[in-house]
Amino acid sequence: MKLNLEPNKSKVSQLVEALSSAISKGVYKAGETLPSIRVLSAKYNLSRDTVYKAYQELREKGIVESTPTKGYFVFNRVKNIFVLLDIFTPYKEDLYNELTSKLHEDYNVDLFFHHYNERSYNNMILDSIGRYDLYLITNFQNDVYSKVLDRLDNTKVLLLDLGKFKKDKFSYVCQGFDSTLYNCLMSGLDKLKKYSELYFFIHEKSEHPKSCLPYFVSFCVDNGFKYNIRTKDIKEIDIQPNRAYLISRHKDLVDFVKICRKKDLEIGEDVGVITFNDAPMLEIIENGISVITTDFKMMGSCAAEFVVSNKKIQTYIPTKLILRGSL
Repeated sequence: MKLNLEPNKSKVSQLVEALSSAISKGVYKAGETLPSIRVLSAKYNLSRDTVYKAYQELREKGIVESTPTKGYFVFNRVKNIFVLLDIFTPYKEDLYNELTSKLHEDYNVDLFFHHYNERSYNNMILDSIGRYDLYLITNFQNDVYSKVLDRLDNTKVLLLDLGKFKKDKFSYVCQGFDSTLYNCLMSGLDKLKKYSELYFFIHEKSEHPKSCLPYFVSFCVDNGFKYNIRTKDIKEIDIQPNRAYLISRHKDLVDFVKICRKKDLEIGEDVGVITFNDAPMLEIIENGISVITTDFKMMGSCAAEFVVSNKKIQTYIPTKLILRGSL
C-alpha cells in the first residue's frame, strides 16, 4: 500500500484514503485481516493514535470491522456504487432505472445530481473517495475535463453522457453532440425542405453543448437554408410561418407551443419544430414532437454491464432523429 504523506493534509484522512483505495483495488480482500495498528505505525512512521483514528473512521463508514481476536479486517459487504448525474429528467430516469434493474441485491446504488454547480460537483466527488467501489459520473462539462476526476482510481470510473475531451484512461458511455446533429438533420431533410428558414433556440442557460452550433450552420449553408441562432427567451415575434425551429430546452418548447396556439399557427404545417432528448410527453402533444435523441436505456444497460463485469468499456451511444407530426 502506497502512502505519500502531504504536510498540509490530515494524516488520519490520508491514511483513510490510502486504506480505502487499497481495499477498493483488491489489495485487501473481503474478510482479510488488515495490518495491525503497531505494524502500520512502524511502517509509515505514524503515531498509534493516528492509525487507531483512521481505523475507527473506516469502521464508521462500514469499510472495516474488528474483533478482539481477529483485529481489523475488511468487511464482507455489498458493492457500493456512486452515481453522479447532471440533472433529473425523464430520460435520465430511464438511464437510472435501466441501470438498477440489471443489478441484483448485492449492489447498493447512491444517486446524486450536481445541477451544473461546479462546487457541488467537486465536493460530492471528493466526499465520495474511499466510500465506493465504482463511480459512474456525468462530467461537469461536455468539452472540458474536470481535474477532480484525477483523485479517483480511473479503473473504477465510468464517464456517462458527456465527454468531448481526452478520456482514454477511463471507461465511458457517451453521446455525440456535434457531427451527429448534422447527420440527424440530414436524415430529416425531406421534411425540413418545406420551410425556408431554420431557427436554433439554444438558450444561454441551456446545458446543451454549444459546440454543436457550427454543425447547425454547416447544415443550413450546405442545403440552402436561411438560419438564425437565438440564445434568449422565445418571443412572439420570433415565431413566424414557413420557419422550422430547433429548441434545446423543453421549457422553451412549452413557450413555443403556447405562442403557436395564440397565433393560430399549426405545428407541422405552418411551422416545424425539433427538440432534444425524448420523453413520453413528446409523443402525445401536438401530434408528436420530432426529437433528436440518444438511447438512454441503452446507456443505462451499458453502465450496468460495466458495474457487473468491471471491464473497461469505451463506446458512444447512437443519436437519431425521431420524426413525428411536428415537421
